[in-house]
Amino acid sequence: MMRILLSTLFALLICLSSYAKVNVKQLRNSRLYSTVLKEYRDVKILLPNEYDDTYYTYPTIYLLDAETNFDMGIEVLSFLMDNHFIPPHIVVGLPNTDRFRDMTPVDSIMNKSIFKTRGGADDFIKTLELDVFPFIAKSFRANTQRLLMGHSYSGLFVVHAFSTRPDLFDKYLAFSPILWWNNKAIVKDVDQFLSKNSSIRKHLFISFAEEATEMLKSCKSLILSLEKKAPSDLKWHYAWMPDESHYTLYRKSLMQGMETIFTEYKYPDVKVLAEKGVEVAQTYQRQVLLNYGRNEKLPYSLLESVCVQLKDEERYNDAMAFLKYSISNYPERAESFFYVGEIYEKVNQPEEAVQFYELAHNKDKGRWDYENKYLEMQKLLNELQNKTQNNRDL
Repeated sequence: MMRILLSTLFALLICLSSYAKVNVKQLRNSRLYSTVLKEYRDVKILLPNEYDDTYYTYPTIYLLDAETNFDMGIEVLSFLMDNHFIPPHIVVGLPNTDRFRDMTPVDSIMNKSIFKTRGGADDFIKTLELDVFPFIAKSFRANTQRLLMGHSYSGLFVVHAFSTRPDLFDKYLAFSPILWWNNKAIVKDVDQFLSKNSSIRKHLFISFAEEATEMLKSCKSLILSLEKKAPSDLKWHYAWMPDESHYTLYRKSLMQGMETIFTEYKYPDVKVLAEKGVEVAQTYQRQVLLNYGRNEKLPYSLLESVCVQLKDEERYNDAMAFLKYSISNYPERAESFFYVGEIYEKVNQPEEAVQFYELAHNKDKGRWDYENKYLEMQKLLNELQNKTQNNRDL
């Protein structure tokens, strides 16, 4: 079922790619000086669309290899944020100046003519901690929740940061990480890290494509360590994508990784709400406030769909519970009052029905059907009252 949902989500992104537009007004380009590396570093920023209209502080996504992956990354992330698959984030793109120096955690016996500088990942971690994070915090309304994502060598860096500085980030996404680097040292490092920590309250997502033999062996070794030693509070997932290559899995991995990590942020669907009741909506609202600091409510269109379904199924008590919740969150919407009136009419409570039909009419006087229903019900109620009075007179 999960695979079907993820495939559907990815297909939706492809179908709607023409609508996944990045708001260029929210793009920023900055430059900072790294006191650790003694060099200037470019920084690319995408702010949430709502940024200028809110008081929120925002979590950050640190997107590595931004010189090649920033444009595609923010296209996918914009789609996910705009369609409520993930919360609004500040996206921080970090282009490389020396990729192999910064993304590899230790030196290696690799051919020095190919990798002339290596093993500087720890210095780059210090750069993030001492230079980048303070710059972002000073320049934007960023909170301390951070997500780190990278591919290939920067995926290796993500896994290294996870196992050495888990205090710096809350969520880690590594796409086809180069785990064979330095004779698979990173796999051993993660295994030791898992052995030494009984609690790791983080999220980790790793994806693999149809990799070379040694790469697949390394990937399987890492997954085996996670299966055996990961503490229960580490939320980790992996995805094997045999239909993708090492160079093509980025978009799909980003989509699937974000969808997996932020599953609890997505709106519950109509079926779940109808089956489990209004408590699901109330719990969702509390959890989003607790986990993301956002006072959000389910969209009216979703609540209306649930109310209509329950009403049509004659589950009037359940429908009334949702309508009460809907009215408390959207008191300006006339439809909810009208639906309450319909239910009272169905259960032969005309006095209550006419009150809610009147409320619906007063809230939306442009709806002639609301006005007609109110007048019709008022006429019926008057006739019933006159009939009752006549019977008493007799």
